[in-house]
Amino acid sequence: MSTTKLRQQGGAVVLTIPIEVANMAGWVVGMKLNIDAVGESICIKPVKRVARGRKSINELLSGIDKEEIKLLNSEVDDSDPEGNEVI
Repeated sequence: MSTTKLRQQGGAVVLTIPIEVANMAGWVVGMKLNIDAVGESICIKPVKRVARGRKSINELLSGIDKEEIKLLNSEVDDSDPEGNEVI
């Protein structure tokens, strides 16, 4: 068991977590933690990462508006090359 002291920093109350405690919990600097008050105690847990999932190429391409692509292409079809591009 470790003992620490609350201190004031600007408008916040700061709790220093001893490195041994952080190491045992698997916490690293910069990690986001949720803090909940439970009576006179607090519960600190890592923020769970929200999985965004992976999409297949077909799923990604299904979101493309083909008419918008045709319109964008038609707007640049009459442009002359500016450099060394080959059309």
